[in-house]
Amino acid sequence: MNEWILLVIIILLGAVIGGGTNIIAIRMLFRPYKAWFIGNFHVPFTPGLIPKRREEIAENLGRLVETHLVTPEGMQEKISEGVLFEEVEQRLKDGIKELLEEDRTLDEWMEEHLGRKDQLLHFRETIETGLQDKLRSLFNDYKHRSFEEWVPENLIGAVERKIPKVIDETARKGAEWIGSESGQREIDRMLTNYLHSKGNMTSMFSRMAQRLHIAEMISRELKRLLLEKETKELMEELLMEEWRGMLQSTPSEYITEEKLNEQVERMTMTVVGRTPVIGEWSEPLSAWSGRYEELLNKTVVPSVMASASMILSRYMKSIMQRIGIRELVTKEVNTFPLSRLEEMLLLIAKRELKMIAILGALIGSFVGLIQGFLLLFIF
Repeated sequence: MNEWILLVIIILLGAVIGGGTNIIAIRMLFRPYKAWFIGNFHVPFTPGLIPKRREEIAENLGRLVETHLVTPEGMQEKISEGVLFEEVEQRLKDGIKELLEEDRTLDEWMEEHLGRKDQLLHFRETIETGLQDKLRSLFNDYKHRSFEEWVPENLIGAVERKIPKVIDETARKGAEWIGSESGQREIDRMLTNYLHSKGNMTSMFSRMAQRLHIAEMISRELKRLLLEKETKELMEELLMEEWRGMLQSTPSEYITEEKLNEQVERMTMTVVGRTPVIGEWSEPLSAWSGRYEELLNKTVVPSVMASASMILSRYMKSIMQRIGIRELVTKEVNTFPLSRLEEMLLLIAKRELKMIAILGALIGSFVGLIQGFLLLFIF
């Protein structure tokens, strides 16, 4: 009977030794975290395997991730599937819709989300100042140069070719108006006013003029005069002379420095104020941005996503090299807390590690059983 009790004890000791050895071996993968010393003597098997080989493990893991897991080819394949970009595009459209419904101004929105105050106001002021400086500089470059020097020759030629047509059209329109009822009434009124302005002695001439229809006679003569070739030639000559005289003049003869500054400021404010978005962002987004929603969703967003997809596909390898996947993984593994890594590994492989301990106990008990039989019943 004592032999059987001793056999059971030997089996239990074998199980404890086998299972305990495996548990200690599992723990020694991580523990201790640092090397132990007794004086100058380095205690063997310290630190644990993973802390001791941590840098090597991190480097090999980084190389594995870069070479076989997160590869440019794999990323390009995912991009070509389009699922990622479809989701990004939809999120972008949703974000734009929310932005366009804001009751705040664009400046206020940027201040809240980007922490930058009055950025757009400064941007507008910069645009206005730059435009004003450009216009003043342009005027200063040309103000003492005659128009003939810098006005394009084709424009000068076009104006000179247009002058005879303008004279002809002006004469024709003038003759039509003089011959019209309203024209004759105006001539009659002017003639009457002229005669009355000369005093009482002309009242008789005024009545005589009405009876003799002098206004009609003047109207006919003026109409004939306007349509005569000599009149047109004279008007053309005078207008051409004025035009060529103007070409010899300079801009400084027509506008002073003070007037220029006033006009430049007015023009700049008008241009910037009517420029889409820039001239509107002082108002709430919901008041003006709605008219740009279709443009953004149907043109801008698809163009941005298509460009991003093309750039990523073409330069994915270069981008990933610049990101440095290997260095990133290596750094993260090296800085990750060992206690947390141990906790995660034990949590993930808890069942398997438990089976390893049980298997060690079974092997130990089996070895103890054999040793017990040999010791008690054979030797």
